[in-house]
Amino acid sequence: MKITFKTSTGRSAHLEVSRLNPYILTGGSPSRIKKVAEFLEKPEVFVGERGHVVVNGFYDGLGISAISTGMGPSSVMIILPEIIEAVEDDFMVILRLGTSGSLQQYVKRGHIHIPISCVRDEGATTAVIGLEYPATTSIELIPLLLKAAEANGYILGRNLWIGPVHTKDDLYFRERPGFSPRRLELKERIKSFVEMGVISSEMEFSAYCILRDYYEGYLDKRIFTGCALAVVSDYSEEGLIDTSGVDSSKIDYELIKIGLEAFSLFRKLKQKETVNIDHVYNLLLSLNPRSSYISGKKDESVSK
Repeated sequence: MKITFKTSTGRSAHLEVSRLNPYILTGGSPSRIKKVAEFLEKPEVFVGERGHVVVNGFYDGLGISAISTGMGPSSVMIILPEIIEAVEDDFMVILRLGTSGSLQQYVKRGHIHIPISCVRDEGATTAVIGLEYPATTSIELIPLLLKAAEANGYILGRNLWIGPVHTKDDLYFRERPGFSPRRLELKERIKSFVEMGVISSEMEFSAYCILRDYYEGYLDKRIFTGCALAVVSDYSEEGLIDTSGVDSSKIDYELIKIGLEAFSLFRKLKQKETVNIDHVYNLLLSLNPRSSYISGKKDESVSK
């Protein structure tokens, strides 16, 4: 079943594409997506009338597409169905490469967060299913994303984190509720997420998880969705969101390298090649309790 609008030429109404490759990188930022072309063989870059960037090419023999989705879950709920319906293969892997703000004192600017699930603090996905339904990362991708991040110099328990993410449909008032006239209510809400261990806050990933589950009931194909987030602001209960000093270009390249490495690992597994992910599970098992990171008494053997 296909639900998206088409033009008279059969292309998608907003992305203006008719076919995409099964390995897909997405991001809200058009400039981040344009950088993907630098890593690809025979890259083709297209910018539609609505400003969405589409990049097609090859990486290590893999057909790669990269698409800018725009900001927020409402935009993703329009663009992602067009992406899913444009893939003709019997599977697809869709990785969101994005940024987030820390919700934990020990998670710092420059760290990477691999979400395992979303707090659905947004309304866009409720058009599909109520908020009681969970939004979860495809479990098959979690160890691959961790291994890909490790291959790019990140260390689990030091500057690489795994855990829930807060997905919101507003930036300034949800993440920093002190500015809102509803500040008392919203502050308590975000504090409860912090206390429960939500790692960071972003604006789109819940839509990926919900649309994956929806489409897998109608399309005869597997859909895998995952996410890698670069943390661009430290946690603060009060005050402005401080992203000063953030090197956006460096962040973009780091995220792209993680995404492409995850694709390579996925292909190896799909072809039944050996991929050593045992040490990833060993690292996960050796992580300290979250309380030790909060108190600053984490085991140095893990944190360095």
